[in-house]
Amino acid sequence: MKKVLMIAPYFVPRRRVGALRPFKFAIHMKEMGWEPVILTIAEKTGKLTEKERVLLDGIKIIEIDTPFDQTTRTKTPEGKKKKPQIVSHASSWIDKNIPVDSWIFLFWLRYLGILSKVKELNPDIIWSTGDPWSGLWLGEKLARDLSKQWVADFRDPWTISDVNLRDRSAFSEELDRRAEKRIVESADKLIFTSKATERAYHNHYGLKKSKTAVIYNSYDPALFEDPGDEKWSYEPDPELLHILFFGRFRRLSPAEPIINVIRYLSKTDPGVAEKIRIHSFGELEPDEAKKIDLFDLAEVFVQHKPVVPQKTLSVLNKADLLLVSTDRNRKNIIPAKLWDYLATEKPILSIAPNAEITGILEVAKAGFGFHPDQIAEVSDFLKKCLKAKQQETKLSRLGKDGYPTRELFESRNTTQQLVTILDEIIGHE
Repeated sequence: MKKVLMIAPYFVPRRRVGALRPFKFAIHMKEMGWEPVILTIAEKTGKLTEKERVLLDGIKIIEIDTPFDQTTRTKTPEGKKKKPQIVSHASSWIDKNIPVDSWIFLFWLRYLGILSKVKELNPDIIWSTGDPWSGLWLGEKLARDLSKQWVADFRDPWTISDVNLRDRSAFSEELDRRAEKRIVESADKLIFTSKATERAYHNHYGLKKSKTAVIYNSYDPALFEDPGDEKWSYEPDPELLHILFFGRFRRLSPAEPIINVIRYLSKTDPGVAEKIRIHSFGELEPDEAKKIDLFDLAEVFVQHKPVVPQKTLSVLNKADLLLVSTDRNRKNIIPAKLWDYLATEKPILSIAPNAEITGILEVAKAGFGFHPDQIAEVSDFLKKCLKAKQQETKLSRLGKDGYPTRELFESRNTTQQLVTILDEIIGHE
């Protein structure tokens, strides 16, 4: 069986967005003739769900132990989260001034051990994902040192992003650009998670069409089977229209687009506005909370505690609409939560600048997309949703039987796309 080393700095049970993409690839690769071996940063505080444990059975995972970890938090006896293990100010300075990202220290420190293990493993090809961008750095270095072919998987734009995800110094910004250029030039294939990002990299680097591919993120039905006793206990008021945002509102996923809609409705049709509730999970970022308070919308926005992964389907199924919201400047991004939403039969409302999201919803017959400036159009749409709920009818443009169809976006299909690329690179059919 062909073997691929998959460098995924984040991997389950780490509850980060970047952990799920490599996981969903890995669990299907053996049935397609590839043995995945995962190289990841050890995560000591989290636990696999029983479903994850079963799906990962027989897959080799190489963990890199770390003496530091800014991404994990511990809880006090009172249940409140402590600050990250590295003091906040020092952590911010490091993050701003260190090229690539702070995980590069760990990979440098452990590199000889990693190199020895990969030599022994002798994979047919290397695949690595970022961010963290040090995952791409490590993939490029191992491929160069071992003369291996290599695929670089960009989950987001890096240095050509429209939005600064991190505050960078001029020094680190310049070295980031050099690192990205070297990665782009040396990889045998570049994979992106949206066509908009692919176009941006083609335009910036003058890439050949054959150099790149787009493989969307995905959902996996196996992760959303009947959760048994893992049910969400909250019971929404059946007289109201419940819009659920499965996460917390923050700078990159702001509440502002839906706030603007509610404010518009409050002026044009207050009877509809008062029947809408927006649900989110986790503590709001301070700026988002201020906006809600500023416009006196605390009653409209309902905050819940985060839920364990096993309850995801139970939570999503309590909604009338599932909300996608991104910063208006993130024109190349397809939010990760869209793919979780596709595992349900609930209609999706996207208020985001990337028209590609609307295209996916139309293909999947799973929902409706609007630009953040289309406030009046979203307002009219919500009126129709409320009316449909009151009359117990379904919205048009969903599946013929009322259920979305979206098999194209299942993880087995996206894994097949990846496997086809790997086979082409190493010359196997």
